[in-house]
Amino acid sequence: MTASLRRAVPVPGRLGAALMLLCGFGGSAWAQQAPASTAPENLPGMVCDAPWFKAGARIQLEADGDMPMSTTMTSRYPVVTESGCSAWLSIHSKSALAAMMGPPVVMDQVLRMRFEKAGAITGKVRSRNATINAQARYTRLFGEASFEGVGVLSYVGLPLREGSVIPGQTMTASMELEIHSLATDEMVTTLHAPSASVVVGERRVGRRQTIETALGPRECFPITYEKRSSIGPLMMGDELIQPEPAVMNITEWFCPSEGYVLRTEVHQKGKVERIDTTAIGPLGEDVQ
Repeated sequence: MTASLRRAVPVPGRLGAALMLLCGFGGSAWAQQAPASTAPENLPGMVCDAPWFKAGARIQLEADGDMPMSTTMTSRYPVVTESGCSAWLSIHSKSALAAMMGPPVVMDQVLRMRFEKAGAITGKVRSRNATINAQARYTRLFGEASFEGVGVLSYVGLPLREGSVIPGQTMTASMELEIHSLATDEMVTTLHAPSASVVVGERRVGRRQTIETALGPRECFPITYEKRSSIGPLMMGDELIQPEPAVMNITEWFCPSEGYVLRTEVHQKGKVERIDTTAIGPLGEDVQ
């Protein structure tokens, strides 16, 4: 592989962040949507009772900072069972390194996800053989990823109050990807990451307060924690690469009226990146 192609390879180092977003939404899929009346009761910490957990629900996220990002997540075919819920999740995202001033990396993912009850407020999430299709300036990338996690998957239904502590969460993932030249479609290398991980520490709840969000003023709880993300040992062709793990301090602003985090502040290496939820609602409709 040429040096220019290697520099252009869109190594998915943000997979950890993407997985954490999925934990606030996702599901796995089937033939029909379960009516809201069939939702199991007393499942705090799960996504099943979230107001946006319905067929065709869309969440739009926009980020600034060194890596601007625009992401649309769409839920399809949600199914609710006695032990949890499942749905298909489609993700379309654009991201770029601001310092490179190049065109964004465009990525599409389709995941079949399942959520199961694991404790009083904890759950398990699993996805197998999620498809990934991405395109950068000189290359395109496609392949599959699988992941599973355990912990508090959603703040919906939790008795949040100032000073309370929410247990953390652990996510593990594996990826198998091919990199092709955009000009010739020739495969130039492969990527294999067998042990990516995201570890979220204990989450502490702050005082409920009114903040300005992209959807207007909302009463929200600030929830802070430390997150450690690692892509793990990465095989690029025959070469072993050991990317450095990333440690971030996160503040999420969870707004009960939407049952979702409407703002996330990521503190890392003296910089702050902000991720805003700019729309929640049916496809083709902005809910303000």
